[in-house]
Amino acid sequence: MPGQTGSENRRRQIVRSTRWDEQEFAQLQAIATYSGCSEAEVLRRLVRRANKQIVISRELVRAVGQLGNNVNQIARRMNSNEQVRSDQLLEAYRDLLHAVKIAKS
Repeated sequence: MPGQTGSENRRRQIVRSTRWDEQEFAQLQAIATYSGCSEAEVLRRLVRRANKQIVISRELVRAVGQLGNNVNQIARRMNSNEQVRSDQLLEAYRDLLHAVKIAKS
């Protein structure tokens, strides 16, 4: 609109401040230099290209941990020549399906 300054016409109005250690910031700067764009543009491109699983959720970590516990219990029983009950196998299978469902979401 006429009469407005450049800052009033900007599309991007949200400003976020972040903290970086020296190594992280140096890596961001190197990527920006290599790419020929600003650090902010590197971060915007990363966000646009990323899916929500770029950072593993705590829920997924818990689900995989539970699956690991069940598999370890089954392996322990098998290694000591104990019988593995079908409900234990079914529980491990359900945990696996739950972890896969979380990972896909």
